[in-house]
Amino acid sequence: MSQPGQTPPPPPPAPDYTTYGAPGFPGGQQYGTGEWYGGQQFGTGQYGYGAAPQKSFLAAWLFSLFLGGLGVDRFYLGKVGTGTAKLLTLGGLGIWSLVDLVITLAGKQTDKNRQPLAGYVQHKKAAVILSVVLLAVSLVMSVFIGLAAAVAIQQASTSPIVSAAPVTETGAPGSSGEPTASEEAAAGEDRPRLEAQTLTGTGDDVKTVDLKGVPAVVTFTCRACSGNTVLETNGAEMLLVNTTGAYAGSHLVDTSAGVPTTEFAISADSAWTLKIEDIDSVPASTGMASGSGDMVLYWDAPSDRAAITNKGEGSFLVQGFGSEIPELAVNKIGAFNGTVQLTPGFVQVNSDGDWTITAK
Repeated sequence: MSQPGQTPPPPPPAPDYTTYGAPGFPGGQQYGTGEWYGGQQFGTGQYGYGAAPQKSFLAAWLFSLFLGGLGVDRFYLGKVGTGTAKLLTLGGLGIWSLVDLVITLAGKQTDKNRQPLAGYVQHKKAAVILSVVLLAVSLVMSVFIGLAAAVAIQQASTSPIVSAAPVTETGAPGSSGEPTASEEAAAGEDRPRLEAQTLTGTGDDVKTVDLKGVPAVVTFTCRACSGNTVLETNGAEMLLVNTTGAYAGSHLVDTSAGVPTTEFAISADSAWTLKIEDIDSVPASTGMASGSGDMVLYWDAPSDRAAITNKGEGSFLVQGFGSEIPELAVNKIGAFNGTVQLTPGFVQVNSDGDWTITAK
């Protein structure tokens, strides 16, 4: 029989251990699911227990940019196999290196564990800008180096062949008949001599010639021309005359062992003459030379320095052929007055006015 009084409370429910560690339970998350607990992840995932730290984007980018051809970027990322292949192929002849650099800059590069690179978001803009600038500078430098090498090779392989003095046909009266120094220099060139020939015509024309593969002097004259006057060759010198109106001047052709001249193309609106002579016909100038317009001379001066003046308004060029490599002594527009290096030998002057050359 029950005693009267207060009814005791019901017993507490048994604890449900299946919810411990659930997202709603204070103090943590589930275990063994790869989810976060207390700032760490147990099991699997990017920062899982025992996972390797992320590789640096900056390091991978710099290695790819500067040492990509040696595969250093892939070695850094732990990709030893492909790094070795990249090294042996010199970055796939540059193509593989460029592709890896683009992948790195695009944020798609990963290490051997497929983890992304740390610091990409913070540094990607600066890396892209710097990479583009360096690649552009490298391209420009490569172009200039290539052009300089091509010019050097061309000059080395096409040394001038007009460095000998003109031949003196007859010795002075009373001489012993021994050849002069000029004759010996020219005779040392084992080459045929050109017979002088004069071509004539009116208006536009193309003339075929045989210069025997030796340098020559051509003198073009069209005193009644009033329109565009042009003289071109299919040899190395190409465009000799391009002016308006009357013209009279001389030019060197086939000055080096390059493309020989076999044709002259003339554009004129009046009668013209084209005289072709051997370079032995060029007069020698000792210490002082002067002229007007285009002219070829042999500079027989005691030194390799010359004071040059020009009163023309157009292009003024003085090119010397006395050294192994042709000298562009002057290349100016308009009037000129200065002292330059000019090695004794054949000289081509191009001017539209009066000029002088004086030995110093």
